[in-house]
Amino acid sequence: MNIFKNFSRSFRMNRQANLINMLGLVTGLACCLLIVMWVLREVETDRGFKNIDRIVTLQGYHEGRSPFFGVSPAVAPTLKQERPEVEKAARIRSAARTIKWGTESYNVSVYDADYDLFDLFSLTFTEGRPFVSGEKDRCVLTRKAAMAIFGDKAPLNEVLETEEGNFTVCGIIENLPRRRTVATQGREEIVFIPMERSEEGLSSWYNNSFESYVLLNNTEGYKQFAEEVRTRAMEAAPENELYIKAGHLKERYLYGFGHIGKVRLMGFIALVILLIACINFVNLSTASFSHSAIQTGLRKVIGASRRSLVLGYLGNTFLLVLISYLLALALAYFMVPLFGTIIGGDFSTYDLLRPEILGIGCIILVVTTVLAGIYPSLYLSSFQPVKVLKGKYTAGGAGARMRQMLVVLQFAVSITLVVCTLIVSKQIRMYQTMNLGYQWDEVIYVSLRNQAQRDKAFVLRDELLKESGVQAASVSTSIPTSIYWNSVGFDWEGKAPSHNPLISMVYADENFQKTYDIRLKEGTFFTEAEEGVLVNGKLEEMIGGEVVGKYVEWNGNKQEIIGVVKDLQFNDYKNAQEPLIIFPVSAKTRWVGVLNIRIAGGKLGETYELVRKRAREIFGEEPVVRFLERDVEYWVASERQSAQMVSFFSVLAIVISCLGLFGLATFMTDQKRKEIGIRRVNGAKVSEILWLLNVNFLKPIMVSFLIACPLSYYLMSRWLESYLQRTDMSWWIFLVAGALTTLIAFATLLWRSVKAATENPVHSLKNE
Repeated sequence: MNIFKNFSRSFRMNRQANLINMLGLVTGLACCLLIVMWVLREVETDRGFKNIDRIVTLQGYHEGRSPFFGVSPAVAPTLKQERPEVEKAARIRSAARTIKWGTESYNVSVYDADYDLFDLFSLTFTEGRPFVSGEKDRCVLTRKAAMAIFGDKAPLNEVLETEEGNFTVCGIIENLPRRRTVATQGREEIVFIPMERSEEGLSSWYNNSFESYVLLNNTEGYKQFAEEVRTRAMEAAPENELYIKAGHLKERYLYGFGHIGKVRLMGFIALVILLIACINFVNLSTASFSHSAIQTGLRKVIGASRRSLVLGYLGNTFLLVLISYLLALALAYFMVPLFGTIIGGDFSTYDLLRPEILGIGCIILVVTTVLAGIYPSLYLSSFQPVKVLKGKYTAGGAGARMRQMLVVLQFAVSITLVVCTLIVSKQIRMYQTMNLGYQWDEVIYVSLRNQAQRDKAFVLRDELLKESGVQAASVSTSIPTSIYWNSVGFDWEGKAPSHNPLISMVYADENFQKTYDIRLKEGTFFTEAEEGVLVNGKLEEMIGGEVVGKYVEWNGNKQEIIGVVKDLQFNDYKNAQEPLIIFPVSAKTRWVGVLNIRIAGGKLGETYELVRKRAREIFGEEPVVRFLERDVEYWVASERQSAQMVSFFSVLAIVISCLGLFGLATFMTDQKRKEIGIRRVNGAKVSEILWLLNVNFLKPIMVSFLIACPLSYYLMSRWLESYLQRTDMSWWIFLVAGALTTLIAFATLLWRSVKAATENPVHSLKNE
């Protein structure tokens, strides 16, 4: 009970300081809890699968290139056959297919899968069973796929039709974990059909489009296994120059997809905000020492030890932080929807109340108590009772220097966050407006999901070209954001026999250039009458010299290079430009994949509906029509999310810093109240009083700016290294960040100091 009485008495004596402290702590702790919630969700991706520690994902890569998220079909079964530590092996492959039940077609994701898949990932069957080896006409559905197709009807033993044959439903599994990288296209409606229904091509060491996984019987030899697997593909097909990378599935999302950088960034921001809030606590606690000094002196006189005083102050700090933590938890609870909107996530309030987050919150509570309370308790317990009781103990000296150092640290961090926000935003704006070598706005595309649609693609193209809302239309194997078909084995005059580069390929018709407004560096695009191929700048560099008129040979087919496309940045804009070759395609080709349409006159919605209607009429089923802009937007979504996070928490960091500055200014002004009154009586101007009150605060902010500039430059230089094209870090960015932070801080100080400077000196001197 004494602890609570002491806390109540101390809180009343320092009401203003404690309220400001609580406001900063509540804001800082709420931010930490929200960030912990986000980080935990990121870290838990793929953790919904059982035996995650024993599941290894296989990825192919070429020396010096980013890995693909797949390997050739021969890899997984070869490892199962050759390696005794491999217990299960499974491959997954996605393909554009239409599923029919009765007379209706359904747009669900269809995957070829090995029968080991269900045991490897310990998938739970709610009905039926998995298909097994030898069953080539069975299929397994997720619960959502079964609901989408069959509704309330019992799905088992129903027959689904595809262009590759009919498949009888033999089992229904629980929906796969939402946070996953396995068989994921953002869809929960998934149908698995047997991989082994056709043996053709499944023993190949080419075609790296198979997601492949193995389950090890133990984790002890994982490192040795990963090292030995690395060169297995080179042994089987050395001319392919392909390596295999084996990595834990539990690490793929964070490290393979590059999200670990964002997780570290958010963790760093959480610590920074917590640190700023704790600095406020330290500064205000030591600045308002006069309220506690006499009490401390009296306790020492009657025999209190320094240890008991320290524990008492820490106890008060703990109770204050505990109350702040509970208020922060309530604030974070109500901020979850706003946080999800800002950060781009689908969070629920349940995510914040999970036991793991509450446990981490308790750790944060203890850490905050130590960070915020240890220095003030040692400082306040060090007073000499004789000096305190005689009124000779002041707030200057080492305590004042420490407060100034902490203010410098606070604002150095705040200015650094502002600089980072400005540079991240500038980089993202650059990528949103950069020249990709093609025009992606006002383009929609129809995904050709089965052979019947592919056979009618040119008919649909010609019909759409008659419409006034369609400027151009082109049939191709892929859109520029998804050119993942590549191969080796190309030859040209002067190529070294040992050089066998991986070259990306796209097949397109003669309208492809007009549809995407592709610029040519030299030569011409092929026409319906004239054939030939085009290469990009990277492949031109590999071939060397004047390439137009030279020949490229692949698979025994020799074709002339008739043009070079200019700066075509396909796939991910962050990666270095890869070699690309564009082949002509005709109506006789049966493996096209996309119909690209450029809209005329900006009539996006009207033309979109027109394309859907015409495609439905010609295909005889519901088409899949999308905006290319959304695919390009996906490229910058992650970076924009980072920018929004940094911006949001930068603002909060500045607010918390200024909150502490306001508290310090309040206490310093109170201590100089009589001095201000005397100066006013002697004729001092208000502007002179304002300068006197604020100059000691503005100096640390200037020092903070000098520290923040090189620090933020270093951090942003490292961050920009991952980009192929980088924005420049102009000097004005640092100047704007420093000026903005200084103005906000000065406005905060002015708010409090104007009142003190304009106060009637009679009120401050009447007791003298």
